Amino acid sequence: MTMRNSVYVALSASICLTSGSATADLAGDYRLSMENQSGERQHLAQVEIRQAEQGYSYWIDWLEAPFENHFLSMRPFKCLPHPQRMICRLPYPYEIKRRITESDLTDLEYDLLFLHKVPGEYGINAWNGLYYVLKMSDRGLVGELHETDLNVLQAPPEDGGLRPIDPMEIHPASDTLWPRRILLEPMS
Repeated sequence: MTMRNSVYVALSASICLTSGSATADLAGDYRLSMENQSGERQHLAQVEIRQAEQGYSYWIDWLEAPFENHFLSMRPFKCLPHPQRMICRLPYPYEIKRRITESDLTDLEYDLLFLHKVPGEYGINAWNGLYYVLKMSDRGLVGELHETDLNVLQAPPEDGGLRPIDPMEIHPASDTLWPRRILLEPMS
């Protein structure tokens, strides 16, 4: 059983892979996984990418099984259990265009926000934000773990300000945090 979280993103019509100058056709079915320091992967979602009028559109269908339901700081969260740090999905709560190009993957990064907390701690703190900086790879997309304060999301951005997270406030993550990467790879 899956929970359907349809996310629409229009991708650029011609996305070039970093491994060469060939243009990639990203249409297909993908697996969204997190990878830890040991290279072990946890499958989190299936992603359908389809050609659209001006590029690609895709939908993320998050799996129910890997997540536990938690009520933290007066709201529900879907969290991945872990003995040292629980990781909780933070769906981006405001309007974004959901468009990316080979040189701008920011909107998709906003759809992959997480918070971390120590199990047993009361509540959850947006200060403990996890942000995956995405880049193209020869197998899809790879997101490297960074940390940021997501308290900026507690209030709606100013009109026209669709990207309230300051890129200068996104920092490489501590080696103690997991998972280290998000991978979006073809299922076949």
